[in-house]
Amino acid sequence: MGTTITDSPDLSDAEEDRERGTASTSRDALWISGARLVSQFCGIGTLLVAARVLSPAEVGVFAMVSSTVLLQSKIAEAGWSEYLIAAPHGRELPGTVLYCALASGLAFTILGLMGLAVSLVWLTPAGSIFFTLLLLMATIVPGTFIICQSGVLVRDRRLRELACYQAASEFSGLLVTTGGLLLGWGIIALAAGRCCVVLVALVMSTGFARWLPRFEFKLATAREALAYSSRLLASRLMQFAQSYGAEFLIVFFIGATEVGLYRMASRIVGAVTELISEPVRMLAWSYFSRQQGEAGGGAEGLARLAGLIMAATAFAALPVFMGLAVISEQLVSVLLGAQWLAAAPVLILLAAARGIAVVQMLNEPVLSITGRVALLPRLNMLFTATSLACLAIAGWVRPDLVNIAVAQVAAAALTTSVSLYFLQCSTGFRWPSLLHRIFPAGLGACVMVGAVGLALHMAGGSLHLPLLELLMGVAVGSLAYVVIAWSSGRALMAELNHVTGAQ
Repeated sequence: MGTTITDSPDLSDAEEDRERGTASTSRDALWISGARLVSQFCGIGTLLVAARVLSPAEVGVFAMVSSTVLLQSKIAEAGWSEYLIAAPHGRELPGTVLYCALASGLAFTILGLMGLAVSLVWLTPAGSIFFTLLLLMATIVPGTFIICQSGVLVRDRRLRELACYQAASEFSGLLVTTGGLLLGWGIIALAAGRCCVVLVALVMSTGFARWLPRFEFKLATAREALAYSSRLLASRLMQFAQSYGAEFLIVFFIGATEVGLYRMASRIVGAVTELISEPVRMLAWSYFSRQQGEAGGGAEGLARLAGLIMAATAFAALPVFMGLAVISEQLVSVLLGAQWLAAAPVLILLAAARGIAVVQMLNEPVLSITGRVALLPRLNMLFTATSLACLAIAGWVRPDLVNIAVAQVAAAALTTSVSLYFLQCSTGFRWPSLLHRIFPAGLGACVMVGAVGLALHMAGGSLHLPLLELLMGVAVGSLAYVVIAWSSGRALMAELNHVTGAQ
């Protein structure tokens, strides 16, 4: 009895510490998620205002200019923050890393200025493009300073401050960009907004982190940090190629106007994808890790859970992407305006590509939990190469924007087949069972598309307002799919709840 009484306070203190740690982690996650939501809102808001004020050609020009400077920034920033985060606790952070990062930013700024000087001689860019480039290149050096301060905040688990300055800077940038566009600054307003984001982030991150070491340069530390950064550079370049490779190919084969149309369509589909992908990844991580952690789950339990989660993902994603495709014209007209209607066919095809590739959201959690995490960088490299190859072939065969978007659908089909192969090898799910579970989701999405198409056809433009047509399409589609999902998806959800609850 004495021993029990003596140990109880220690156990109670340990439990309280764990609870406080869990609560703190949950709050940090909420702050980071909130900052990401604000960033998405500001990004979409900026594009919508720009679409109302600028032409597709102007948006396309800015997209290429900003992507070029972004590539310089990604290379200059690669690895410095991660090196600071991974630095051993208990020792003073090496100031050499900060000054190496600043030197890297300065080097790429000088390189960019040299390229700008050459372009003045050979290409004679317009004044607005010249000043836009100058403003954007002025953000490279401060950007390297900011990511070092961010690394210090993450290392100290001060994620609330990190989220706070990120959200505040993005919102201030939205205000400056909107004001500049309304005042007639053109694409310079977009660059001014980016400068505002960097300036606010610079002041706030420095105020929060307060890491301003004295100047020092230790060659051994510089070599170690540079080697660490170079290992992450390939991954950053691959991510950049995935995100912006299509735009560079489009401007090479077609022109800046088509880049603007593609950027808008891609941004709308990307925003919708973000809303689906994050919950799917979180639930997949939770369910698969729980299944692996429970004794007795075994290969059979993993295969069954994989099939259920893939089917549930199809139920969540297919109606969204197919619905986005069927109301694309109304959506583009309402959000962007009539001058952007040429982006509607691209929106349809990109939505189809994302719908086909929805299963790829499960690659990271499944391969990580099943011990095949080493496959992820190889798969990402393969997927990037496949996408760029399809785009290059499409541009070479017929340089047309719709043809480029069709290439994205083909790339999605090829990469998804590879994803399904590795998911099947990792979990052992059975194809007949998976197809049986996914069939109701596909049928429901098709019924929804048919109902929306019929409603819009019967309206026949009699509403005379794209907004009313859009609202009618969303209402009819939602009602149709809710009926299908309620009737055919209840058994799936009941089985998923039973399996995960049993574990």
